[in-house]
Amino acid sequence: MTRNHKIISEKSQEWLKENTKRFAFKKLEKEVVQTGACVECGSCVAGCPVEALTGEYIDGKYVPTLTGKCIACGTCYAMCPRSFILENEIIGSYISAWRVRSLGEHSRQDGGAVTAILGLMLDDDEIEAAIVVGQREDKPWMPTAKKVTTRDELLKTGGTIYTHAQVVGEMLNFFKENLSSVAVVGTACNIDAIHRMQTHPGSVFNVDPEMSAFKISLFCMESFGYEGLVDFLKKEGIDIRKVERFAIAGGNFMVTVGGDVKSWPVKELDYIAASSCSYCTDLTGMNSDISCGNIGSDEGWTTAIVRSDRAEKVLRKAIKEGILEGEELDDKAVQSVVNSARFKMNKRYKLTPSH
Repeated sequence: MTRNHKIISEKSQEWLKENTKRFAFKKLEKEVVQTGACVECGSCVAGCPVEALTGEYIDGKYVPTLTGKCIACGTCYAMCPRSFILENEIIGSYISAWRVRSLGEHSRQDGGAVTAILGLMLDDDEIEAAIVVGQREDKPWMPTAKKVTTRDELLKTGGTIYTHAQVVGEMLNFFKENLSSVAVVGTACNIDAIHRMQTHPGSVFNVDPEMSAFKISLFCMESFGYEGLVDFLKKEGIDIRKVERFAIAGGNFMVTVGGDVKSWPVKELDYIAASSCSYCTDLTGMNSDISCGNIGSDEGWTTAIVRSDRAEKVLRKAIKEGILEGEELDDKAVQSVVNSARFKMNKRYKLTPSH
């Protein structure tokens, strides 16, 4: 049988056109070749349907180079082993994606959806408590993991704190109290720890199957060291004790003080980011039951990516009972989440190589 590679290539391009966002070689060059992440496999050069790429040896290293006219078919980027192109690889599998907001008053949150969902689950006795992050009484905006059991307690802990807190440890303390069903709010790294416990054959979850944890992940690009954050704000003339709200949106870090909002590009705070954030590639928390953040939604709304049947049931019930209002996200909004998540994945290629 004679293989017609031209027809095969055309069918491949057709699939890419219909199912993915296509990127020109320029993007692959910037994200993979120039960062040193290229594995020199030659897939981009050999796979280019118009032979616009050439593999040149520079100082003994094979370097894909644009020597013809790129038609932006997306083949080189999609087939590179160091690129991120498929949606489920970037934000994970999900059942549905929503734009929601609480019909209650949650002034310190975008949409207040997480608080509303937890409140509903507590009211329905679906969980015995929620593990959330609040502020320490002796240090403003210094995070501490807390177990809450009522709506009033939830409202007191609303708002995002961009510093690590030991929510997983507090979850385990909850189980030590002979309780069984809990919801945990955390970033992807926290959710991954719980997922590891739920899936590892030697974990407490598998020893005692009555233990249950509903995982709510918050979108997170990076977290900051507390002392570094205090010093950064001090240099900007801001006393952290007077901060009313922190938020990250549109690539900016925003602080509300006295009703006024001040902002800086997030990259200006990279030097105070937690060292572990350099190794994290998960923006949304792919191992959660539901992921929540403000990317993909207008101000005052929460983007909710539903991943489990249990989360789908809870969210739809909250909407049906008028606790939340919402609508499913359109493709453009989902793509904005994907784009931000891909950006975070690519950040790991900016790590300093060992040689």
